Amino acid sequence: MTASSPRFRVILKIFLYVFAGLIFAFALFIAYAVLFGPLPLPPSVVDNAALGKEPNPFYDGDGALIAHIGRGDPALPEGPGVVIEEPLTSDILKEERPLLIYLPPGYDEERNDPYPVIFTLHGSNGRTHTWINLLIGPLEDAIEAGTVPPVVVASGDYSISGNGRDDPDTPFDDRRGARYINSNRGRFRDHFFEEIVPFVFETYHVRTDPDGVVLMGNSMGGFGVLYYALTEPDFSHVLVPIYPTADMRYGIDGDKIAPYDPASYRPIDTDDPRRIVNGAPLFGLFGVTEEWIYYAVFDSDTEPGEVWTEDLPVWKRLKDHNPVDILRDAPPDLSGQRYFIIAGDEDEFNSDDALTVLLPLLESTGAEVDPETHIIPGGRHDGAFITEHLDEIFLWLSMLLTDRG
Repeated sequence: MTASSPRFRVILKIFLYVFAGLIFAFALFIAYAVLFGPLPLPPSVVDNAALGKEPNPFYDGDGALIAHIGRGDPALPEGPGVVIEEPLTSDILKEERPLLIYLPPGYDEERNDPYPVIFTLHGSNGRTHTWINLLIGPLEDAIEAGTVPPVVVASGDYSISGNGRDDPDTPFDDRRGARYINSNRGRFRDHFFEEIVPFVFETYHVRTDPDGVVLMGNSMGGFGVLYYALTEPDFSHVLVPIYPTADMRYGIDGDKIAPYDPASYRPIDTDDPRRIVNGAPLFGLFGVTEEWIYYAVFDSDTEPGEVWTEDLPVWKRLKDHNPVDILRDAPPDLSGQRYFIIAGDEDEFNSDDALTVLLPLLESTGAEVDPETHIIPGGRHDGAFITEHLDEIFLWLSMLLTDRG
């Protein structure tokens, strides 16, 4: 078939028509996104695209990484500094759950004073190894450099499944986060306070006073830090929420990704599973919806369960657990708490604008909130933002965690 043959010209014409059609369709998508906002992505598409596998932790430092985890778990750590133990059996969740414990160099059970302990809380797509991958290398360097005292780190798994695998019999991907609350997806708040915390306190030589216990989390984990700090204010006084989900009902005339405007700010009080919470995918043409990020947990009351027997609107469930609403409606006394709270001004989930709502309410409770600048230029909703600010966080922790050893 030559370039001048009739058959070639027909094929070329079809190809050009198809190509032109694709260009036209893409232009329509762009026009729609500019005029009306991003197109909502189905949760199944987000599940397949967003939940990439994180690498297994590899640890060969001078401390130890104690892995309470099943040997077939995709998050199983590797390296000469890893000790494999049996996973934590949860009577509350009725299953085994992984838990990773970092012990610093020179960890000594006979030391006169116990070690400060950091409980890390991961984000929606994370698992037990998310914070281990981000934190342990830089933390050990800081400990050995003397810029932060030796600390123990406890990293649990707060995904719905706890094993990193999908459950084909459920309508939602079970690797999504359980939001750190008690719901019909599981009593995850009770799992933390009644199982993980007692296990760590009893098994390892750590402090249990609120000035020696740190809660650190990002995104959904940042929400967990805030939610636990507001509802259990005597548990931890050293709190590090990074780009937290601080206001689940944030809305600017119903738009969750619009810049903050005090004249147009209205807490969301209607349900819309297609409402966009992140308009970043594919250059802003598509958006992650409330159905994907919230409904697996906050709509788990469609049938009576262990925690919720009444089917309430999702927005009402959000309100009952929302840090901003708690601070607005029934502010606790947070005297003694210290926060290090930051987000980037290019955060895809609008965490920076939600902080604008949160911070005045938080400071009114008696809490001290650092640093001086909370909104960081150029920062995004990702792991790079965390690692870029770890040195600053370590210096802040070193001021609060007195090394009594």
